[in-house]
Amino acid sequence: MKKLLIGLCLLSICLQFSFAQTSNYEQEVINLSKDKWQWMADKNVEELAILFHDKSKFVHMSGTWNKDRELEIIKSGSIWYKQADVHDVKVEIFDNTAVLWNRITLVAHVRGNDVSNEFTVTEIYHKGKGGWKLLDLTFSKVRDTHEIAEGVSAEQQILELSKQKWEWMADKKADALADLFHEQAKFVHMGGTWGKDREVEIIRSGGIHYKQADIHEVSVEVIGDMATVYNRITLLAVVGGNEVTNPFMVTEVYLQQGDDWKLTNMSFTKLLTPKN
Repeated sequence: MKKLLIGLCLLSICLQFSFAQTSNYEQEVINLSKDKWQWMADKNVEELAILFHDKSKFVHMSGTWNKDRELEIIKSGSIWYKQADVHDVKVEIFDNTAVLWNRITLVAHVRGNDVSNEFTVTEIYHKGKGGWKLLDLTFSKVRDTHEIAEGVSAEQQILELSKQKWEWMADKKADALADLFHEQAKFVHMGGTWGKDREVEIIRSGGIHYKQADIHEVSVEVIGDMATVYNRITLLAVVGGNEVTNPFMVTEVYLQQGDDWKLTNMSFTKLLTPKN
């Protein structure tokens, strides 16, 4: 048990560090994108040349071209990105790659005329030894009512899966749970620790009926192909024919296998005092 507690503490520290690093990366990319629009407005090709990857591509309504041509276009003023009003920004980090979406109103000076258009601009960045480099800049013309939809993140998938799991446990849906549980999963209860087969049989038979889990707080951390969920719950269970209510912190660990997530560990820690 002591080793388990130490391991959980170390895991928590690693998760916090990873989350902080991801948040820092997001802010770095958002700031860099903002600087980029200013450099384009100022025709600052020196800074842009450093930012643009040598193999970067630029996708416009009139065509697709590479770094050298984009820099020449900006330098000559044949397209002057005069002002980009940013209405909405979303960013996702995938290891050392970042994808950023800007919903903007762009005032550009093209062939002697000012034109204003609504765009969602997709920017792809890669972080290497020289910092973040822009790999792709794609302009998609949209209506002024266009919104950037929230993607279904790994965190959202896991939270929904954890919530669904509590419903399956309450409904004694042993077959669905058997599919969710990893073959080597472990379940840590006050009365003992056991594997998948025993947990599924206990649920199927009603040896423990997880009648109702009231979730007060839930959080999730994802690192690569592993996710950890922390649920603070009040659990109403039927054990040995008697209803019992206890406050728990439940730690769930999931492992991604292909497109699916499998639960590998579920640990119940009884709390000394319930917190509402």
